[in-house]
Amino acid sequence: MKSLIVIFLVLIASAVGTLMFMEEPGYVLFAYGDMSLETSLAFYIAAMVVVLLLAYGIIRFLVGLFGLPSTMSARRQQKKAMVCQRGLALGMAEMTEGRWNKAEKLLVQSARRGDSPMLNYLSAARAAQMQGATDRRDDYLRQAAQSETGSDVAVGLTQAELQLDNGEYPQATSALRHLTDIAPNHPQLLRLRARLYQETGDSASLLAVLPDLRKARALDNETLDRMETEAFASRAQELAEAGELAKLEGLWVNLPKTSRNRHELVEPYARALIRLNEHDRAEAVLRTAIKGRWNEKLVYLYGLLSVNDANRAIGVAEGWLRDHRRDPVLLLTLGRLCKLAKAWGKARGYLESSVAARPNAEAYRELGELLEQLGEEKLAQDAYRKGLQVAVDGGVREPAIPSAPKAEEEQAQSLPAQSGRKGKVRTRGKLTQPRLSGA
Repeated sequence: MKSLIVIFLVLIASAVGTLMFMEEPGYVLFAYGDMSLETSLAFYIAAMVVVLLLAYGIIRFLVGLFGLPSTMSARRQQKKAMVCQRGLALGMAEMTEGRWNKAEKLLVQSARRGDSPMLNYLSAARAAQMQGATDRRDDYLRQAAQSETGSDVAVGLTQAELQLDNGEYPQATSALRHLTDIAPNHPQLLRLRARLYQETGDSASLLAVLPDLRKARALDNETLDRMETEAFASRAQELAEAGELAKLEGLWVNLPKTSRNRHELVEPYARALIRLNEHDRAEAVLRTAIKGRWNEKLVYLYGLLSVNDANRAIGVAEGWLRDHRRDPVLLLTLGRLCKLAKAWGKARGYLESSVAARPNAEAYRELGELLEQLGEEKLAQDAYRKGLQVAVDGGVREPAIPSAPKAEEEQAQSLPAQSGRKGKVRTRGKLTQPRLSGA
């Protein structure tokens, strides 16, 4: 299309020029000493165009002649690059189909004939590892490093990844440490470090690298949150088993504020505090977290506390009843706290309400222990039986525990009650919900 436009414009210019020269041909005079040369303007213009074209052609020829060696070299480089690319494509196709041996041969042959063989050698190293040939793998990695300058990061990352795949953790650790000195914030390096710490169970190092992973956006937020939860839970348990309260507190404080608000991290932290007998600290942490957002797992842990002021903990938990009156976990927690405070009547009422709301083996066990303590052996045995049946049946609902005889009912009501409230009582063989303040 462009050629047609140029030809069209040239024809128009020729026509216009011809008309002009027909009306006024003009002339050109050259004089030198006694010599002179006169010609028409049209001939002069045509001659100059021819001379310029010849000069341009001669210059292009000379430039091409002197640049012939570099041109030939560039063509050779291009041909070698095409050989590498073709060999790489064929080798990768064979690897995709699982023909590791054939893929390795194609990749190595094309690498030796090509001029940029780094990717070929790296792929050949993968093929060799899939065949269990770690010696050949390491040899290909060395050749890849020597093939191109500035390939240290690419080769090192591939080497570390292959070593991790093969379970060579000391070697992978050394490779990643070297890469950290070269490119500390490389996303793939950070991912490989996180993988190494996960597979070796180094939760402390994993927690340390997580901020860099978030900053580099090396992984999605869901994956990072899951890694943080697992690493923190593991590290908190380690510190609790070692009795390292100060380190546990430091671990918690060093977490980002957004992470400290996550219930998935509050739970293992509270469990670690409970294991270290820091029940009052755990109570404050759980109370704050539950106030921010309801979570049954945290409510369950609240019932495992042995705080100094059990009455205060009961008051906090009873405050949650306003919005969660029939929550079986909360009722179990209140039953346990009331047992701690020796408020037997209230404890019995809450435990019975818990199993009525949702039969649970733990609640039945707690109720059985309480009934034994109250001297109601028959009812205790019945509670144990129902709890065992619930555990075996996987949570099938069971009817409420039969009502106690009137004498036993009066005995239970005569025991100490918390905050002046009475425990749950039986009326005409039916279970009656205890009266709760603020209801």
